[in-house]
Amino acid sequence: MQKLESKALIFAAMMASLGNALSFLSTQLAPIAPNIPLGPVQVSLALDLSHLSTFIAALFGGPVVGGLTGLVGGLVAAFEFGFSKGNLVTGFGLPLGKALTGVTAGFVFKNVYKETDLSMIVSTVISYIPEGLLTLVLFMFLLPWYIALPSSVATAIGVQIIVKAFIEMVILGALLVVINRNLGFSNYVKNYFR
Repeated sequence: MQKLESKALIFAAMMASLGNALSFLSTQLAPIAPNIPLGPVQVSLALDLSHLSTFIAALFGGPVVGGLTGLVGGLVAAFEFGFSKGNLVTGFGLPLGKALTGVTAGFVFKNVYKETDLSMIVSTVISYIPEGLLTLVLFMFLLPWYIALPSSVATAIGVQIIVKAFIEMVILGALLVVINRNLGFSNYVKNYFR
């Protein structure tokens, strides 16, 4: 049993590393709104594909592996969108939200996903809903209090982030369909959980 747990932990670490690399590359190569000054902090909006590794981990490893991958795989995004901009709310909130998506995806893939392409895409979108709600709460209530920002402005930014994220989830769901069809990759990953 210990061997299986060690292999799962190693897999989560590899996927988290991939998630951080994907986050760094996608945010640097595809900024949508690089720096929006909001008083003492800045907010930025960019394409972030780090959840691909979260979804792979959750699909093959379940909720715990998915959550751990999301938590650690969200550290680059936390730095890029939070700590480096002076924004502690998103700095701490991003990894927690990504972990929430990983845990949710682990449960959704086990209970909703039915081996069809459409259900894979729908499962990735459903898995983001709790993180989307957390993002909305952070931007509607915590961020305005933290930086004395009008709630309507923070809410508008939060909604833009959520809309962008749902578009990303559809794209990531389609990528996950292609990855999951690759038998070589699927068999390789399944070896971590035997």
